[in-house]
Amino acid sequence: MTNTKIVSVSGGEGPYNNIIKALSRLDLSPFAGKKILIKPNCGREMKSCGSVNTHPQAVAAVIDAVKNAGAASIAIGESPILGVNTLNAFELSGIAAVANEREVPLIDMDKRKPVTKPVSNGRILDSLKFCADIFDFDYIVSVPVAKAHMHTQVTLGIKNMKGCLWRHEKVRLHQLQYKEGTSFPEKTLDTAISDLAYLLLPNLTVVDGYLGMEGLGPSSGDAKQSDFAVASFHPLAADMVAAELMGFALDEIHHLRIIKERGIDSVSDTHIIPENYLGFKMEYKRSPSKIDIAFPDVIVHQGNACSACLSTTLLFLKRFAAELGDYVLPDGKLHVALGKDIPDGAPAGTIYIGNCTKRDSGSGLFISGCPPVASRIFTSITGSEPESNEP
Repeated sequence: MTNTKIVSVSGGEGPYNNIIKALSRLDLSPFAGKKILIKPNCGREMKSCGSVNTHPQAVAAVIDAVKNAGAASIAIGESPILGVNTLNAFELSGIAAVANEREVPLIDMDKRKPVTKPVSNGRILDSLKFCADIFDFDYIVSVPVAKAHMHTQVTLGIKNMKGCLWRHEKVRLHQLQYKEGTSFPEKTLDTAISDLAYLLLPNLTVVDGYLGMEGLGPSSGDAKQSDFAVASFHPLAADMVAAELMGFALDEIHHLRIIKERGIDSVSDTHIIPENYLGFKMEYKRSPSKIDIAFPDVIVHQGNACSACLSTTLLFLKRFAAELGDYVLPDGKLHVALGKDIPDGAPAGTIYIGNCTKRDSGSGLFISGCPPVASRIFTSITGSEPESNEP
């Protein structure tokens, strides 16, 4: 049985021990003498141990396992959403402390030079711009936290590679249109992720499912203590098993289905250990397809908004929607708009969030930023500071 066909699952023992146990069933000897990049999900400046960002003890476990395998060097890298300070995100998440204890350097990918790679057989992309440094490593280990996601249903190891793209390139993946003369039923983002997979898949995936996120993911959902870990050298199989443990079917997760159908990666002959792995299954609530489903007193006028503005709008509404009764329009609804192609029909008095909305904001309140933080949106609307000092 080849190592690449094994998917190792463990659970019930906390973020560190789950991962140590899952990795103990894999042969990590290929890492001996090699340069290893660990890519967690740490895209937001949030004080949390898991849920929004990968749990620091999950990262600690991966570092320790890779060190014990004899890696020549290890680094941790991230390119977060726009407006986020990478090193501050590492600090707030607890990952910086873990890295410092183990003398592992942190890489702010957005501060490094970019490199553009052609996508010769892309369905929607002709090229992608990456942090050039990632190609200096022998192996990339993707360490996502298990989360539901408004755009892609889940975000796991393969989608986590989107955080290796350089700066604004991540936003571009949310603003694409199919090439002239081509048409596919899936969202353009799902197809773009499959194009990304042609160029970059993780060599090892380690899913931190200790404290995941359900509902309004990827940043405004609810914490879900599911206490599992998944590890595999087979990225598609790892993501499919993790999604199954979250209660999702493959047909729900279009970017994974497309990757399988295009033959970018395979799940044939996969062997899942242990056989009773579904004993760790914990059903996650799905993300609503539209923001205003979750907030019935809010109408959202959305046109190709990126995940950064969607996430900050979700966070803003989750924290402040109940306090904005004085700012509703005559229909009794709070109207907000976001994205670069806002459809017609947004009434006067609509709140326009983010730089992309400026050209459409003549009759409303424009709030600049890419994206503006939730507290700034509140202050711009009300003229007062929020009671809490969260971002």
